[in-house]
Formats: sequence, structure tokens, C-alpha cells
Amino acid sequence: MPNRKIPLFEPFIDSKEKQYVLDCLKTNWISSKGKYIEKFQNKFSKYVGAKYSISVSNGTAALHLALLALDVKRDDEIIVPSFTYVAPVNAIKYVGAKVVFIDINLLTSQIDETILEKNY
Repeated sequence: MPNRKIPLFEPFIDSKEKQYVLDCLKTNWISSKGKYIEKFQNKFSKYVGAKYSISVSNGTAALHLALLALDVKRDDEIIVPSFTYVAPVNAIKYVGAKVVFIDINLLTSQIDETILEKNY
């Protein structure tokens, strides 16, 4: 595996982004409402060829909605890598499903498929 770093939190902020943020602050629309939300949803719908789309406030909310859309229910088992962020685990718990941790492959940092194949 090549030795390269992947930045996890290095935003790209240019003059346009600064202008949009200032506009949101001036109009007091800095959360889940406002013209930029509707613009984003419309452009995203066109981009993916969907009639509708909806944005959410964060990744945890997106994961929660995805699990609900997939009809994941209480006591369903969801397999996640043991090396993960808490948001997927929280979303799984929100719908009452069981979290099943599988160790990772140290070369890929993803679920170790050999463990998965042995146990499932």
C-alpha cells in the first residue's frame, strides 16, 4: 500500500465560499433552512436524475435516514469495522438494531473479509 496521507479535515475555502457563508450569516440562515439548502437540493436532484432530494444537517442524520429507508428494524444485525467513527454506531442504535464489530485488515483499515467469511 502506498505511503500517502489522506487529510480528514482540511476544508477548501475560496472567496466564493466566504461570500456564501457571509450571506448566510447576514440573512440569519445558517442551519437547515434558507435559499442555499433549496438550491443544493434542486441541483443535486438534477445531477443524480431524481425528482426529489432532501439534505440533512449532518452525517449522523443521513445515516439514520438511510437505515430507516432500508427498513432496518430492531434486532437486525449491522456489521461495522471495529475501526470506525461513532456516528454509524449511533445511527444503528437509533433504529434499535444490533451493532456487530468486525476487526479490520491492517493493510486496508477496512473490515477483514476473512473474519467476516468465517463468522457469517
